[in-house]
Amino acid sequence: TVPVRKQGPKMTLNPFNVLLCLFCAVGNIAASNSSRPNILILFADDLGWGDLGSYGHPTASTPNIDKLASTGIRFTQWYSGSHVCSPSRSSMMTGRLPARIGMAGANMYGGVLGPSSVGGLPKNETSMAELMKRGGYRTKAIGKWHLGYTDEHLPTGHGFDEYFGVPYSVDMGNSAWRPALDNAANPPLPLIKATKKNNPDGGFTILEQPVDLNLLTEKYVKETTSFIGEGDGDGEPWFIYLPFNHVHVPDFVSEKFCGTTLRGTFGDALAEMDWAVGEIYKHLEVTGQLENTVIFFTSDNGPWLLEKIAGGSAGHLRDGKGTTWEGGVRVPGIISGLKGQLSDVPRTDRTVVATYDIFATAAKLAGVNLPDDRVIDGVDLTPLMFAGDENFTPHECIFHYKGSPWETDCGYDKCEGLWAVRCGGYKAHFVTNNSTFDGKGAFQDAVFHDPPLIYAINRDPGENFVLTQGTGEWNSAYDTITSAVTEHMKNFTQVPNQALLGTDYDLMPCCNGINKQTASCVCNEENFDVFVCNMKEEESGFSEDLYIREETNTSPDDYNPSSCVNLESVSSF
Repeated sequence: TVPVRKQGPKMTLNPFNVLLCLFCAVGNIAASNSSRPNILILFADDLGWGDLGSYGHPTASTPNIDKLASTGIRFTQWYSGSHVCSPSRSSMMTGRLPARIGMAGANMYGGVLGPSSVGGLPKNETSMAELMKRGGYRTKAIGKWHLGYTDEHLPTGHGFDEYFGVPYSVDMGNSAWRPALDNAANPPLPLIKATKKNNPDGGFTILEQPVDLNLLTEKYVKETTSFIGEGDGDGEPWFIYLPFNHVHVPDFVSEKFCGTTLRGTFGDALAEMDWAVGEIYKHLEVTGQLENTVIFFTSDNGPWLLEKIAGGSAGHLRDGKGTTWEGGVRVPGIISGLKGQLSDVPRTDRTVVATYDIFATAAKLAGVNLPDDRVIDGVDLTPLMFAGDENFTPHECIFHYKGSPWETDCGYDKCEGLWAVRCGGYKAHFVTNNSTFDGKGAFQDAVFHDPPLIYAINRDPGENFVLTQGTGEWNSAYDTITSAVTEHMKNFTQVPNQALLGTDYDLMPCCNGINKQTASCVCNEENFDVFVCNMKEEESGFSEDLYIREETNTSPDDYNPSSCVNLESVSSF
C-alpha cells in the first residue's frame, strides 16, 4: 500500500521536531558518503500527466520510471514553469518565472527559441549549474537544451563543465524523420558537444549533421553513466541535467523498440526513454551511488494534443501543451533516490509544487545559498522529502504566464501575459485558449474573461464545471486570487525580451559552411537513409502543411523561409 499525503494538515507537528528531523536527514546524506548528494534531473519532453503507468495510463510500458515512483515520492499536483519548452526549461534552470527573465515568449501567446534565435538564457541569471559549481560539483548537461545556441547561451556558458546533445526540438531540423523542412530556415538536426576545459572561450563541435536518432538515446545513456563514473573518485559530487528529446514529435524509435508496446509509435518512444532511465538507475545501484543520489523526474509541459495520439495524454485533465488549462501545465513529478533516507516512501503527495522548486531544493542539498538580489519563485522542498511535514505549503499561489506581460502586439485591445492563477483549491482563468487546430493555430484563439472563470480545482481537476459567479464560494475565491495577483505584480520588473532580439542565420549549427543560407550543412548524408519506425497515418495529426501554418500563422501558400524563421520564436513549440 502506498501512503497518500493529502494537501493541508492532518495532524499538528512540533516545528522543532520537524527541523530536527530535517537536520538529521541531511546530515545522514553527508555521513553516508562523506559528500554532498549527487543530483540527477531527468526531464522528459512533452510528456503528459496521464502518460505513465504510475499515473494511471492503462497501456503505457514504463516500469523503470514507475520504479522511481514506487521507491520515492509521486506528486499529483506538480506544475511546470510554462506550457511550452524554452520558458519551462529557463524557469527550472533559474528558479524563476519565465516572464521575470525575458524568456516567456515574444508576446502574450508565448513561444520558444528557434535554431536562428539571437536570444537565450540571459547571462545575468544564476543557473542551477552555477550554484552547483559553487558547491564543488562536477556538472554536465546531456540532451535537449533549447535555451539559446550562441557560446554565451549554451550550457557551457551557464555553469556546465560539459554538454552533449541535440540543442533544440527534434522537429526543428531536417533528419530521416523530417526530410522536407527548408534547409535555410531549419538546417539538418545536429548533435553537438562542448566542454569548458577544451573551449574556455566558447564554441562547440558538431558530431553529426543530421543526427541518427536511432542511436541518440543509447548515446545519452553512455554519456550519463560515463560522467557518473564508478563511484570510486575523490568524493567530488556530480550534477547531471538530462533533458531527453523523447517524447516530442516526430516519435523517433530505434528498431529495438519499434512495435513493442500497445500504444503505437508514441508508446514505443516512451518505452525507449523508460529503458534509458532504467539503465542509469541500474548503474547507480551497481556503483553504490544510489544511496547518495537525488533523482528528480518531470516533464517540461503537457502533451501536444495537436498531434493526436502521437502527442501523448493528459489523462482526465483538460487540454494540453500550448494552453494554461491543467493539461498544459500539470505534469508528472517524482523525487526518488537517496535509498532509505526519504521520509515515508513510497508515497503519493498531493502538495502543490512546481518544477522551479528544483532550483531551491538543489541549492539546499548542495549547501549553497540562493541569490539574494532577485526574486526566487522556487521553494526548497526538503521539508517534504525528509521531514514529511504535512503542514508545509510551498506555494500559496501558482502563477501561469502563457507569454510576456509587457508586449502590446497581440491583436487584441488588451494583452495579458498572466493567463491563469491557482490559489489553494481554486484556479482563475483570465484568458483561455484551446490547443485543437481551428484554422488559426493555438496562438490566435484567445478568449478574455472579465470576470475570470473560476474552478474548484481540487474537486474538479478536469476544469469541467465553472463556479457560478456571485456565489459566496466564487466571491471568496475571486477576492483571494485578485489580491494575490496585485501583490505578485508589485515585485515584477520588465526585462529585455529574449524572443524579440531577432534572428541570425549564421548562428545556426552548420558543419560545413559559414553562410548558413547557402551551405548544405550536411556532413552525414547517410543518416538520411536510416531505419525509421513509421507510425500509422491515423496516429498523428502532423503534416507539413500543419507545421507551416503553426510555425508562421499563415496558410501554406503564404509560406516562405524568412517568415518562418522570424516568427518561430513567437509560435513554435
